[in-house]
Amino acid sequence: MEHVLTVVVGTYNRLDQLKRCIESITANTTTPTRIFVTDAGSTDGTIEYLNSIASEDITPILVGQKLGQAKAYNDVFNVVESPYVCWLSDDNKVVDGGLDRAVEILRNDPTIGMVALKTKDVQGPFVDAPFIGGLSAAGILNVNQGVLPTKLLQQIGGFAEEFRDYGIDNALTADVLFKGYKTVYTRAVALLHYRNWSEDPTSDNYKWLQERHAAAKSLYKERYCASPALKADLHFVVKNHLADAVTRIAKKLFPTRVLKRSATFRTLHLVLSARYIRGMDLFCNWGKGYHLVQKIK
Repeated sequence: MEHVLTVVVGTYNRLDQLKRCIESITANTTTPTRIFVTDAGSTDGTIEYLNSIASEDITPILVGQKLGQAKAYNDVFNVVESPYVCWLSDDNKVVDGGLDRAVEILRNDPTIGMVALKTKDVQGPFVDAPFIGGLSAAGILNVNQGVLPTKLLQQIGGFAEEFRDYGIDNALTADVLFKGYKTVYTRAVALLHYRNWSEDPTSDNYKWLQERHAAAKSLYKERYCASPALKADLHFVVKNHLADAVTRIAKKLFPTRVLKRSATFRTLHLVLSARYIRGMDLFCNWGKGYHLVQKIK
């Protein structure tokens, strides 16, 4: 069978999560799909599991060392031959045919360079949010996990390896937009995310994560925020003022817990806050399988 989609999953010592991820891909995807799993040297039974399920559709890549997420994924991206490719973390679970919908979106519109798989946290500090995805320092809505044409990804060069582990998705989102393509979000949730996160600010894990995120943000600003395409035009300034006004009014009308869980409010806030999402997104993409469309004009 000729594969239409390739899914690349990185893992290290998270056997139970990896099993859930792979089983969700195979159970919820009808598109002919090949799964590559790149392992950084697990010692918890992951390697034995991967060898037991290896087939024409599931290929273990037993690297045996921590190369960093960017390079580990790129080494696989370089050999992908299917028309479309997706990257997932081992703590993701595919739901409701999310990958199928993303492939269909790309097939129907070649101006779309990447489809964000709308993701909801089911544990961790953001569990109340209807879906995750923040704005970068450049005002770009990040694609946390996505599907894109393989040729475009290979043309870009994959993930920017200077980011190593954190910020690679932010950088790729910007790279796709700067190539002149659109990015879109699936309208329905496509992934559940079992976030491994220490909420204790005194823990070593929490401090380590904060340091890595801070370093990634600094590198992102240096690499992308100096672009002439990102100058603060009047339209962007007006949108941000409007977003602040809407937020203040909403907080007076509704309890905070309601706003935190409202997909409608979160969508509206992103449309008004993101640099490259048009206000008409709320109306012109009504009834489509995607929204939150970004494009640099």
